[in-house]
Amino acid sequence: MFRRMLVLTAAVAAVAAAAALAAPSPLGVWKAQNHRVYKWIPYQGGYEERAMTAHVTPKNNCHVHVNEPVYRYTRVSGGHYRVTAKIWHKGCTWDWEYDQTIAITVTPARMTLSCDKEWTKVCFTYTRSADTRAPIVQALVSTGKAGGEASLRYTVKDDSGKTHEELTLYAGAVHHYKTALGPSLAGHVYGYRLEGVPADLTGTFRWCVRSYDAAGNASAESCSTLTITA
Repeated sequence: MFRRMLVLTAAVAAVAAAAALAAPSPLGVWKAQNHRVYKWIPYQGGYEERAMTAHVTPKNNCHVHVNEPVYRYTRVSGGHYRVTAKIWHKGCTWDWEYDQTIAITVTPARMTLSCDKEWTKVCFTYTRSADTRAPIVQALVSTGKAGGEASLRYTVKDDSGKTHEELTLYAGAVHHYKTALGPSLAGHVYGYRLEGVPADLTGTFRWCVRSYDAAGNASAESCSTLTITA
């Protein structure tokens, strides 16, 4: 009888642990009440909120890029967090500054941030993004002319129909490029045009591309070659 009680206790503990692991979490992709998409990731025992919708700040017209951190949440106790915000200044310089302490409540489909002293006033809401499928991107063999132009060619498709890309070219130095959110249709070939290729740059170079949809889902990286001829 004593052994059986131990087994039952262990089983109950295992179920409780599994339930705790399955509890809703702020981690993941959310659509905010301002219609922008944000991704919450782990950060120093709390969370970091990253913008997945490029936008401009209303006060100083500063550009917030995709995958750029905008808020950090440090756990205080229970569901309470100290919020640090990226504050933009004139000239688009910025600092991390303390904002406020909030309570975060999460359900499978909704997250609310309560900002008053009694934690009853909801100051911001999010809904869980239903888009969890990553884009598929394929880098293609590309060409260009020294002293002229080159084009980094690729195909990309996503069920949302829109993505943006991050491209990296390894040609002497490492060059990074980003595209704006735009159409991503199967069967279409897209290209990122490089103008003003140096006249003395010839050879075959490696380049890679990664694609992101508006919900923040990232594709696997795909790489190919760029050949520059005289």
